[in-house]
Amino acid sequence: CSISNIEILGFAAAFLGTLSLIPQVFKTWRSGSTSGISLIMYVVITIDSLLWLIYGVILSLIPLVIQSSITFSCACAMVIMKLLWK
Repeated sequence: CSISNIEILGFAAAFLGTLSLIPQVFKTWRSGSTSGISLIMYVVITIDSLLWLIYGVILSLIPLVIQSSITFSCACAMVIMKLLWK
């Protein structure tokens, strides 16, 4: 089972997209402040990642399932913090 260059590109894009959310989650958690955070944006990211997760599960695409699960978790955390820490 070899991985093509296009698959490597896809994995890299998924990894970087997910990685980009993690610093915001930690910063928000540490500061306890959600001012300046867009609730709508994180609700959309949550729905988007849930749909990708379902798609990945249906097609048994493990990298997509992993990436979507992490993105979904980060986005859910941001939505919860935004709602609780108004």
